[in-house]
Formats: sequence, C-alpha cells, structure tokens
Amino acid sequence: MSARVDPANLLGLNYRDVPRRKAAGPILDAHCHIHMCGQTATFFEAADAYGVTAHLTMTPLSDVPALKRLRGDRVGFIAIPNWKEMSGSEAFRTRWMKDLDAFREAGARVCKFWMAPPIRAEQGWTLEHAFLRPVVDHARSLGFAFMIHVADPSAWWGRGARYENTTVFGTKLEQYPPLEWFLKYVSPTTVIGAHLGGFVEDPEFLDRLLERHANLVLDSSATKWIVREVARRPEKVRAFLLRRVDRVLFGSDLVVRDAYAGFDHYASRYWAHQAMWETDYRGESPIEDPDGEHPPRLAGLDLPPEVLSAMYIGNARRLGLAPGKG
Repeated sequence: MSARVDPANLLGLNYRDVPRRKAAGPILDAHCHIHMCGQTATFFEAADAYGVTAHLTMTPLSDVPALKRLRGDRVGFIAIPNWKEMSGSEAFRTRWMKDLDAFREAGARVCKFWMAPPIRAEQGWTLEHAFLRPVVDHARSLGFAFMIHVADPSAWWGRGARYENTTVFGTKLEQYPPLEWFLKYVSPTTVIGAHLGGFVEDPEFLDRLLERHANLVLDSSATKWIVREVARRPEKVRAFLLRRVDRVLFGSDLVVRDAYAGFDHYASRYWAHQAMWETDYRGESPIEDPDGEHPPRLAGLDLPPEVLSAMYIGNARRLGLAPGKG
C-alpha cells in the first residue's frame, strides 16, 4: 500500500529549508483568516520562517483579544460580521454595525464585504443594495478602508460548474458593475479588491479597472487560484505587476483552523508565493489544485526587488494599512 501524498507537499519538499529572500525587509500578509486554535502557534512558526512577520486578519471578534496578546502590534484586524448568522434582518444589520464599532476600538483599519456570487443567490445582495447602505455609511464614518471579495475563479462558471446558472449567480462580468458603483460611492476611501480583484485571468481587465478607479488596490491572495492562473499567463501578469507596482498588496488567504494541521500546510502557501514572485522557477506546484491541471503548475515571475518591496510592505504603509506603527 503506497503512502498517502500530502496535498500541501506533492513534491516532497523540506519547507523548513527556507529559500533565501530576494528582497530584504519585512513582509505583511494583508489577507488571512487567523483563529485562536491548536494550529495558531504552528501557523506563526511557518510565517516567521518565511519572513512574514505582520498580518491583517479576518479573525472572529471573540478571538481578537487573545490574538492581540499573542502577537501584539504585529497583527491588525479586518472587521467582519458573523456570517453564520447572516440574514436580511434588521437584527443582523444592527449587530454588524455594533461589531464594526468593536473592531474599530480594537484598532482595525479595514472592514470586509464578502460579495461573492452566493450572496447574490442567497440574499439578493450586490454592493449597491439598499440593505447594505447603512453598514457602508457607518464604516465610512468610523474611518475604515474596505476589502471586497467580488468574484470567484473563472473556472467556476460554465457548463457543469458551480455557477452554471447565471440567472441565479450572474455572469462573471456581471459581478463588476456593482463594484464600480461602490468604488465611486466611497471614493476617495481605499478599497482592496481581494484575490487580484477576482480576475487574475484577465490582467488587461484589471488594468482598465485600476485606471478608472484611483482608490482601488488589489491583494494577491487565494494561493491555489493565483498560482494556477499566473502559470497560464506569466508574461501578462508580470507586465501588469510592473505597470501597477503601487496598486498591489501581498496576501495569502491562509485559514488557520484545526482542520488545517501541520507546519507544511501553512509553509506551502508561503513557499509557493515566494517561488512565484521572486524566482524564475517554471514547473510543478507542490500544492494540489482540484480546479487546475494535473500535475498543478507554477510559474515564477522573478519580480525586481523594488516591486517586491512595494507589494510586501511599502504599499500598505503608504496607504496606512500596516498594523502597529507600520
């Protein structure tokens, strides 16, 4: 009987043998989900090993005090509602706004609106929906920047895919007019488009979106998705990042829960990002990807040190998003 292959380490790498970084200086993971659990210390061990010493995290409000005690000013918070209780009720909206107050008191500088297609299907909400307007206005009054998840991988649309029914979910392009409305509504407040704005598949589309909206920046999170789609068009993504060096933040989208156990799981995402952004590696990815090729592919973009420094910490500092004193 053959040994089970670790889906986070298909290549049998020693993730504790950390490659040398191309760019000196600290790294901020501007998009992750850290819960206080049995894996929290393991996650930070992996992050520290890869030079990722600061985080912006979507942490449940109940876990915020303990995480602050553990990491101090090296962690900042992205305010989120309790999505498990999500509804179109006045009670849910009121609770959401009170939670925004509490997150702000805890030092949070960003609040998250998860506006993926299932929200459209389940609640009928898009970003310009009247139900959300008081929440948006309250967040603005508190001085929050925004993070928006507006779309999902293009692979999830099409025949037999999870968003095949576009009458319910909308097409992928139909996710973006509400985002553009929102960008204008909250301007000049900074808006972070999660997961490279949800459209790494089309760098030219992203370029035009950034051109139209000076308050929009993107993060590089959702490791499997970004690795897969960068590998399909490395030259286009590299050219885009060189052109828009001041508009992209580094992020992993790592979720820290007991269900995701072990140093290799967390280290694998940071290894993949380092290889993708800092090296000229072209070959197999060590991370299993059900939505991609078999074996999964990874393409290194070998970005210049000044571009890496901007992505890793410089842009977040300039925008006032870095935790602590930045």
